[in-house]
Amino acid sequence: MKNIGLLLFTLLTTVFTSNAQTIEKLVEYNTAKSCKCIKKIDIVTSKLDLENKVYSCSRLSKNDSIAILKITTFKEYEKFVLSKLPADCDGLEAKLEQLRQSYTSTYTDDTEEKYENVEKKIIGSYDLSFGHKSPEGSPTLILYNQNEYVIETFDALQVGTWQVVKGKYLHLFPNKSKSPLTIYGRHNPNIGDSTYTSFLGDRFSDKTLITYEQTTKKPINLSPIFNKDANCFSFPYIHKTSGKPDQISLAYNQNYEESADQEVTLYTFKNSKSFNDFIIFEHTRNINGMPADILIGDNKLIFDEDSIAIKYSSSGENTTEDTNSRFIYYNSGYKIFKSELINSKQYSYNKKDNNYLYDKNLETTYEPDISDYHNYYQVNKYEKLQDLTKEQKQFTIAKKSIIYTVCD
Repeated sequence: MKNIGLLLFTLLTTVFTSNAQTIEKLVEYNTAKSCKCIKKIDIVTSKLDLENKVYSCSRLSKNDSIAILKITTFKEYEKFVLSKLPADCDGLEAKLEQLRQSYTSTYTDDTEEKYENVEKKIIGSYDLSFGHKSPEGSPTLILYNQNEYVIETFDALQVGTWQVVKGKYLHLFPNKSKSPLTIYGRHNPNIGDSTYTSFLGDRFSDKTLITYEQTTKKPINLSPIFNKDANCFSFPYIHKTSGKPDQISLAYNQNYEESADQEVTLYTFKNSKSFNDFIIFEHTRNINGMPADILIGDNKLIFDEDSIAIKYSSSGENTTEDTNSRFIYYNSGYKIFKSELINSKQYSYNKKDNNYLYDKNLETTYEPDISDYHNYYQVNKYEKLQDLTKEQKQFTIAKKSIIYTVCD
């Protein structure tokens, strides 16, 4: 089966535990767990569905990544895993081949056309709190047209594509995008000739690199976003610099060797609208163990019997621009706001500050000195930077990170 080794490696590198002290223990501990999970998969409708369900058997956290890199490199770990498989994972290759054969022989390309009406009905926004309200705000699933989706949380963003299966199931395919990072921007008239960049998500580290400069130099010098062994984090994470960049380039430096010709995949976003206030997301793959098969109900999505997401808006209730993932809304403390709320009669556009102001009478409990994060009076609109290029570039790493945080 083609790419079976890569698929297995990707799975196993996402399920190890930080308690394991050797490569052997990592593989021994996780092989049985991973195989058992995959063997329970009974329905697969596409290659994307297969990948999604395999990934649903695994989790990856920043602490896990740090743990394995203290032992070895991902490259060496891959070699070890591939040398041990499939002997230590009895029947797994056959199971994956069986699943692949099931979707290639059962499902055809007319699925999208067949379920077109169902797709139109489910487009909209869903509250994923499932009755458990968080002070930071509930996760929100937004199904856009063109089969794009976003899951927005307090400090993370998951993006991907979605598909209707058998007319009654919704499948989400995380991170099926051009880049593992996304940039949104706006013009902030209150900061003059300077630029603010905030980083949302828990995966940023010294491994994520950035530059605001042109990328024509060889090699290009990239700065780590955080310092090595950063701790004592204080949300939000904001970098301030002078001027307005023509572009922002990002790279994820998971594993590299120090050499003159080392290369990294560089993602360059053009700032064609001269924005000076940015939010950068490094996508997260799994949020709260999202299930593979989500049952489609009448204006609701059923994750399980105790977890039902009610649709509180549809594309027809929003402006045209909000039927795709081009825009998001945050206040100055980087708390997310639902587009339906900002585009309702409760808010009006404020041209002077290029933001939206709360129009209703403020509640008696509202305090003028409320924290930026909990301030709902002023909300900013950010637009996705869509002019993206991807290339392999030789690079060097600057000694100084753009954000430094460490305990004394």
